[in-house]
Amino acid sequence: MFVVRVLASIVFVFFPLSATAQMTLSPDDLRLSLGMSWEQEIATVLSSLEDSGFDIGSAGADQSSDLTGSISNSMLAFVRSSVIPLEQTPDAASFSDADYAVYNIATVPNGTGGTDEIETYHYFQRSPVGDVLIGAEGPAGQVAFPLVDMGTPWPLEFGKSWAVENFSLDQTIPPGVTSSGLYDYQYAVDAWGEIRLPAGTFDCLRVHQTGTGVITFTGNDQLASLGEMTAEIDAYGWYARGIGAVAMVVETKQTFASGNIPPTTATQIARLTEISIPATAIAVESWGALKQKFAE
Repeated sequence: MFVVRVLASIVFVFFPLSATAQMTLSPDDLRLSLGMSWEQEIATVLSSLEDSGFDIGSAGADQSSDLTGSISNSMLAFVRSSVIPLEQTPDAASFSDADYAVYNIATVPNGTGGTDEIETYHYFQRSPVGDVLIGAEGPAGQVAFPLVDMGTPWPLEFGKSWAVENFSLDQTIPPGVTSSGLYDYQYAVDAWGEIRLPAGTFDCLRVHQTGTGVITFTGNDQLASLGEMTAEIDAYGWYARGIGAVAMVVETKQTFASGNIPPTTATQIARLTEISIPATAIAVESWGALKQKFAE
């Protein structure tokens, strides 16, 4: 359900401890099921993670982390999500490669001291590297995401690390604004153990991501006049079997080349508050696979 696009939803997956006190993740464990639903809280703090005072626990083996504490001086949003078939989406035809969707209702603060509800649909495709977000639609329109292999060294386990260099990503951001970014990312599976959340206690692997991106904007003169934006990212994700990312903490530092806007630092903390996996949930299958079964 939550990569930064990963913040869109907490929906990726993990395993039980083995006799060697190890956990393992393969792409086949990144498959969601129709009927799954969950709720998450997303807190935004206008400071660094260190200054926020929020304790994310330590790196290492057999760790125990408690992420149930309150988050001071934060702006809160809440997202309710469910896995649905494409037939229940407004415009699945625009995402012909999608195999299923996640329907989200976000409750976010507005400028009048109240809250607004925003409905969005995220479209996912099954691929050799897991279930991948390929598109989204909501009040602002539609946006497509390219299917990219990030070079993840499957299967994942504690101690593995990898890097992605000169990763290029162009995106159209409604209305009519295009961002072009060049990114360098480093990843490390730096911890395994138990994590306590408002939704319960989970056995997890923790993935630590750091990196820098340089982004330019076109299609909006005011935004383009700010010059290149450099974004430094320091993020942690906790992954549990059959669920995916149960928590995500992302610190972002943004600087515009023009200097017209002061540098900013913000931290987002997303965590599961509730989850339901019905006993009747069925594994998501592609429409093509279902048609083939019926043909047989």
